Amino acid sequence: MEYTIKGKLQTAICDGNEFVIPNTKIRVYSLNERQNAATAFTAAQSKEISQVFEEADIKSRNSQFLAQTETDISGNYEIVINDTKKKYEGGAVAIVLFYDDVPDYGQKDTEKPKNFKPFEVLLDVIQPKWREQEEGLVAGWNHNILKSIWCYILKRLDIWIICGTLTNCKTQAPLAGVEVIAMDDDIITDDLLGSKVTDTTGRFCIYYRSKNFKKTFLSPFINIETTPFFASGSGPDIYFKFAISGVSVFAESHFEAHKPSRRNVGNCLCVNLCLENVEGANPSVPIGFYSIGARDYHPIYEIDTATGRTKGKTEPSWNDNAFYSHIDLRGSLNQKMNGHPSEYKFQYAKVSSPSVDVGTIPEANWNDVTPDAIARTKIADRLIEGSVWKNDTYVIGGSGNTDVFGRTEIKVEFDGNWIKVPQQPSGTIHEINLLGSLLVLKTEKLTSTTEDKSALDAGEAPALVEKNKYFALRMFKREAGNDASKVQCGFSLPLAICNIHYDNVNKGGSWLPVTQVPSERGIAMIDLVELTGPGNGCNKITDTINVKYSAGNPNLGNVAINFTGQGATNNFEAIDVPVPGEEAYGTASYLGDFNALKPCAYEIRLEVELNLTNGTDNHRNIWDRVLFCR
Repeated sequence: MEYTIKGKLQTAICDGNEFVIPNTKIRVYSLNERQNAATAFTAAQSKEISQVFEEADIKSRNSQFLAQTETDISGNYEIVINDTKKKYEGGAVAIVLFYDDVPDYGQKDTEKPKNFKPFEVLLDVIQPKWREQEEGLVAGWNHNILKSIWCYILKRLDIWIICGTLTNCKTQAPLAGVEVIAMDDDIITDDLLGSKVTDTTGRFCIYYRSKNFKKTFLSPFINIETTPFFASGSGPDIYFKFAISGVSVFAESHFEAHKPSRRNVGNCLCVNLCLENVEGANPSVPIGFYSIGARDYHPIYEIDTATGRTKGKTEPSWNDNAFYSHIDLRGSLNQKMNGHPSEYKFQYAKVSSPSVDVGTIPEANWNDVTPDAIARTKIADRLIEGSVWKNDTYVIGGSGNTDVFGRTEIKVEFDGNWIKVPQQPSGTIHEINLLGSLLVLKTEKLTSTTEDKSALDAGEAPALVEKNKYFALRMFKREAGNDASKVQCGFSLPLAICNIHYDNVNKGGSWLPVTQVPSERGIAMIDLVELTGPGNGCNKITDTINVKYSAGNPNLGNVAINFTGQGATNNFEAIDVPVPGEEAYGTASYLGDFNALKPCAYEIRLEVELNLTNGTDNHRNIWDRVLFCR
C-alpha cells in the first residue's frame, strides 16, 4: 500500500503578503525508538520544535528516511511513501525541508555560497489523518513557514528578499503593473539589486544575492560592500526606482537609502511604497507582460539590441542565446477591468534588425497571435472543495474533460484572437489563482525554414543560407468585447528567433554512413581522412589521425573534438572558425602521442553547442562520431 501526503507550502515576511514556496525539496522521516512519545511532538507548535540538521545529522538519520519530493511552481507537493520498502505503518512523521543546492526562488543565480554544506530544517512532526482513496491512503498537510524560519533559510542560502506593497499615495488604492526597481546606494556606483512588476494587489517580492550589492570596479575578482560615508555595517542601503513597460516614471532620492529603515538592511526587508500621479499605473489595468520563460528573461532589459539575443544573467550559459520552439510569455493578469471581465491578446511584428526602435514599427506591420500559434498553456487553477487537496485547471487548448479524481481541465475561451481571462464561477468559495503564464507562443508559426544538406561532406563549409529572424512582441488588454477600452500592457525588444532545420545531414562519416532523420537544428559532421574512400570505412588506423569536421548554426557555440580510448588525449589542432558564431569547418590533426594508443577500439566525437533557448532550458548539444581500431 502507498501512503500519500499532499499539500502546499507558503510563507510571508510581511503581514498579509503570502507567497508560495516553489522548487523546494521536502523529506519525510519516521520517528526513532526514542521518539515514541509522538503525541507530545504532534501537539507542539512548529515554532517550538523547528530545528536545523547539519550534514552529519542528515547522514545519521538515513535509516529513518521515508520519501522525498519537490514543490512545483505553485508551492504544491505530493510525497508518496511505499510501506513495503520502508516498513511504514501510518504513524507520526517528521517533515523537513532539504537543501543540497540553492533553489531559484526568483534570485535567478543559483551558485552555492562559499563553504555551503547540505542542511535540513524541521517544519513539524505530524500524525497524518489518513483517508482511503483509490490510490491508497491519502492525507493533506498545508504549512505556512514562519518568517523567522524562512529568513534563516534564505540567509543560509545567501538569498536576500524585499517584499512590499505599492499604492496610490492619495487614495491608497493598489498600483498594479508597475515595475519596482531596488537599488543599493554606493560610493563608487549604485548597484541594481533586482526588480519585480507589482501584481493586481500592488504586491511584489524582489530576490537577489549578496554579490549584487558587493560589486566594485574590480568585480568579480573583488566583491565588497562600498557603503556611503558615515554609514556602518555591510548590508545594502536601499532606494527605489519605478517604471511602466520599461519606461522610467519616478526615482526616489538617494537620501532615502540613508534613513534608518533603509540603511544596512538584513536579508528580509518589508516596505510600503506609494506613488502619485503616475500615468498608466491603474489598479484595474495591470501592465501584464514582463518576462519570458522560467528563467524570467526581461523582454527589454535582458535582450541585446545588437543581436536580439539574451543578456544580463549571472549564469553565463543563459546569455547570448536566440529563442527557438515554444516560449512561455509570462506576466500578470486581472479578472476584471473597470469592473468588467477582461481579456488579452498578443501581437508580433517582423523587423529587419534587432536594433529597430519598437516605437517606430508601423501599425500595419503588427499581426495578432492567433489560437493556432499558441501551445497548451495552463494560466490558472482553482481549489476544489473536499477532504483531499485537488484543483481544477484553466488551460489554453485544454480538453474540457474531468479525470477520475474529479479534476476538470477547463478550456480557456477565445473571442476572435482575444483570450478570455477565467472568471470566478458563481457559488464557489475558492478563488481562481492566476499562475503567471499568459501564453506559450509557437515561434515556428512566426518563422520556420529548412535547408537540404545532403550534398555536404565533413570538412566542407556548411554554407548556411538562413539566418536569425527578428520579431517584436506586445500585449493588449481590454474589457471583454469593448475595443474602445483596449490598452497596451507590455512589449519586447526585437527577439532573435531561430527555427531552422537542416535536412539530410550525413552522419557517421565513412565508418557508418547514415542520413540524419529527423532533421536537427544544427549541423555536426565528422570523418577521418584515413577512413575516407571506397571501402575504407573499417580500416585500422596505423600512424596518423586527421579529423574532418563541419559545424553550423546561426547561433553556434563551442565546437570540440573528443577522443576516447586507452591512451587517447584530446590534443588536436585548434578548431577553425571561418565564420565566428555560425560556421566551423576544416581538418584537425591529432597532436598526441600516437604510440601511446593501445591496440583497441576508439571513438572520436564532435560536440557542437547551439546557443538556443526556449526561455527555460538551453537546446541540447548535437554531435557526430566515428569509431576505429588501432
